[in-house]
Amino acid sequence: MMKRFFYLLLFLISSPLIAQNEVSATIGTQEIKIGEQTTIELEVSYSAAIESLIFPALQDTISKFIDIVEISKIDTIFDPEDVTKKYLNQTITITSWDSGYYVIPPFTFVVGSDTLKTNPLVLNVKNVSVEAQQDIKDIKTIIEVPFSLIDWLLSNKIPISIGLLIVILLILAIVFYRRYKNRPVVEKEVVVPKEAADLVATRKLQELFDKKLWQAGHVKMYYTELSFILREYLENRYLVNALELTTDETITLINSNLITEKETVKKLHNILILADMAKFAKQQPIGAENEEAYKNALLFVSLTKYVNEPKEEKTND
Repeated sequence: MMKRFFYLLLFLISSPLIAQNEVSATIGTQEIKIGEQTTIELEVSYSAAIESLIFPALQDTISKFIDIVEISKIDTIFDPEDVTKKYLNQTITITSWDSGYYVIPPFTFVVGSDTLKTNPLVLNVKNVSVEAQQDIKDIKTIIEVPFSLIDWLLSNKIPISIGLLIVILLILAIVFYRRYKNRPVVEKEVVVPKEAADLVATRKLQELFDKKLWQAGHVKMYYTELSFILREYLENRYLVNALELTTDETITLINSNLITEKETVKKLHNILILADMAKFAKQQPIGAENEEAYKNALLFVSLTKYVNEPKEEKTND
């Protein structure tokens, strides 16, 4: 008794799932002409609880007289009103090259553990209509088309193009040659000697002093320009990258082999240290220090400027 009750309960639970699984096949149009195309829509409605579903395995043909042109991808559609069901559909484009009535056999689906088939379809393929009882006409004679200049140009366009290109190149060569031959004589540009590094630095220091930056409260700007002028002077005077070096790197480089006088190096060091403090440490040097830095900068340039010593003439005793 309990065994029968178990089977009955199992049947009642599984029967809604089986009833939900449906497959169908519909044809777009049942009548086409030879070479025309139509579509077959395959649709499956099944329970979302089913994990496996296999569509029909299709090749290049459905039957001997029906060819498959294209098979679309399988689209999945969910019903928002019934989340327990899934809908899949696929479109098959077919054609035929022989006239007649053809039965498209059922398509077989494997839904879970069940095998479901669609209804068979019918396709009527008609011959292309040809106008009847047309008179057989004589073969027309060949019409001679007059050969014009344009036709000759078109038939010889490659050699003509090459010839034109050669003529154009010759004309350009003659023009350039005449221009080159008759070109005006250009006088050599007078090279102005580069201004000495010490003169540039002295002039810029005087211009900086005339701006009266520190007197107007722009101490940081004053020391920024002062430091730049001195570093630019070192680059022009000693050919070193002073603008890209830190204060310590600059002093170390100068001490190594450029300037031997310690007091001169010390003046530059004091100016650069004071400039760093004003720019980065946000300290405000007093007015006397600002003017002293300007004077020491002028003195440093004067002490280190390049002096072209005249060569002593040799005298014969």
